[in-house]
Amino acid sequence: MCGRYSLRNSKSVKDKHLLNIDVSYNIAPSHQVLTLTTEPTFMKWSYNPTWAKSPMNLINARSETLNVKPSFKMAKRCLIIADGWFEWRRTNNSNQPYFFHMNDNLLNFAGIYTEYNGEKGCAIITKEATTHLSEVHHRMPVIIADDDADSWLSGEDVFDSKLSENIHYYPVSTIVNSPRNNNIDCIKQISTAI
Repeated sequence: MCGRYSLRNSKSVKDKHLLNIDVSYNIAPSHQVLTLTTEPTFMKWSYNPTWAKSPMNLINARSETLNVKPSFKMAKRCLIIADGWFEWRRTNNSNQPYFFHMNDNLLNFAGIYTEYNGEKGCAIITKEATTHLSEVHHRMPVIIADDDADSWLSGEDVFDSKLSENIHYYPVSTIVNSPRNNNIDCIKQISTAI
C-alpha cells in the first residue's frame, strides 16, 4: 500500500511539465495531487467509482485486480507525479517509516481516476514489491517509465518497469505519521530503525 508520498523537486516539475508547484514532503490522501492525463492537472487523491452511492475514497488499486473489480471498470488512466514515497515496516508492535526514492528523479506512478460528484479523484496502482524492497513492505507503486507513459495512458498494462530496480530506501522519523508535518525533516534519514 502506498499511503504517503513526496513531490519535492519543483525545478524538475517546472522543466518537464512547465508548472510551478508547492514543494511537498508529505502528501496524504485527500490532498490535491499533480497528475498527467492528456495534460498536467490536479486531482484529489481519493478514487470513487461513479456508481458508488456513498464515497469509497480508495487511495490504491491492485494491479492484479485492475481489470477485474467492478470498482475499476469505468476508470480512466493517469500518471501521478512523485519523487518518493513512504512505507511502514512493522516490527515489535511498532511501525518504522521508510522513505523510498530514486535520488531526486521524478517518478510516474501508474494511476486511475474518475469523476465523482463533479470532482476528479485518483488512486495509485500497486503491485507486489520487488525483492529488495519487500524487506520493508510487500507492496509498492507501479512505476511507469517516461517511454511507457503513452502506452499506460492509452490502456496498455505496463506493470514491470526496470526503474523499480533503481529505488533506494532508508528509515525516517515518525513525524511523517502526521500529515500536518510537511517539511524536509519528513525525509531526513535517521541513523537506526526499530
